[in-house]
Amino acid sequence: MKLSIFLSLAGYGSQAQERCGKIQFGKPSQFAPVSLSSFPGSGNTWARYLIEEYTGYYTGSVYHDGKLYRGGFKGEKEEWREGRVVITKTHTFRPEYDPLTDAVILIRNPYDCFLSEFNRITSGSDHTGKASNADFMDAKWVERDFSKLASRWLRLYTNLLKSGNDILPIIYEEMKADPKMEMKKIVKFLDVHTDYESKYDCLFGDNSLRFKRSSYREYDPYLYIDQERLKPVNKAIMELSALLNSTHGIELPITYQRDLF
Repeated sequence: MKLSIFLSLAGYGSQAQERCGKIQFGKPSQFAPVSLSSFPGSGNTWARYLIEEYTGYYTGSVYHDGKLYRGGFKGEKEEWREGRVVITKTHTFRPEYDPLTDAVILIRNPYDCFLSEFNRITSGSDHTGKASNADFMDAKWVERDFSKLASRWLRLYTNLLKSGNDILPIIYEEMKADPKMEMKKIVKFLDVHTDYESKYDCLFGDNSLRFKRSSYREYDPYLYIDQERLKPVNKAIMELSALLNSTHGIELPITYQRDLF
């Protein structure tokens, strides 16, 4: 499988490189039904790339995204209940509908999540696309219901943390800063053993960074928003941080909070 195929579809063009190693499916029922749960815009695609390269096994999804499948995520259309994918992407938690209960939960600053998802939607569901300044000045951004978004963000992780299932919280910003450490946690949680150390130089170099949408821009889209409408987001951050502290002894980075004026 050529990494260049995915990168070309994702808009990386000539920067494409090959995969760091062979990716394969497991045997039927080899893997337990574990989810990679996250709010949209949390870096799930990049995390899946790291997990696939690190473990050597395909990840799955409940969404069957054709673009990701064509781009190289061959587990995207796999029936995850067969147990051949090492972990399965989902953005919801509905244990009454499926057995994806144990989970690696990927948590990212909600302000960045909302921004990333807006980029994706505005750029035509491109997992690496970006909205323009004009898009952020439009009512579709300026008048977004951030209170509702914050409530959904908080509810997803709260339900997972209070579910009584085995949960591994992964902070996106910590994974970005030290991907090796976070991948070791995930591999241990999934109980997968592969020769991943031989991939270090390739996996944690510039290669993996090309699977992330660039967050750099010369302006702050949130300054176009009435700051009063962002207070529920700060409140949701504090509530989730307190819950994480009580359940796993960790807290969200203080940088999640915005100074509102």
